[in-house]
Amino acid sequence: MPSQRTAVGGQEQRRRCSRCHLEKSRSGFYRNPASICKPCHNAATARRNEARRAALARLVSAHRDEYRGLLLAERARLAAPCEPFEDPGGEAA
Repeated sequence: MPSQRTAVGGQEQRRRCSRCHLEKSRSGFYRNPASICKPCHNAATARRNEARRAALARLVSAHRDEYRGLLLAERARLAAPCEPFEDPGGEAA
């Protein structure tokens, strides 16, 4: 069975990135989104994550007291011992 990455004649199939407009081999692209090469996809992901972190920092700084209260409540919830599970049918397994 021939490889899906090779075209007729054994030449590797190539694609053009819709962002950087460079022609690259199929291995230079993720499956989804298939139109953006891996370096462009990784750069876009890094920019998006940086923007998300900055937005979260702005939100926390604007509501610092509320954030601290929610954080303390969550830490207390995680530190509390788990309550034993009771079978509503009253029978033990």
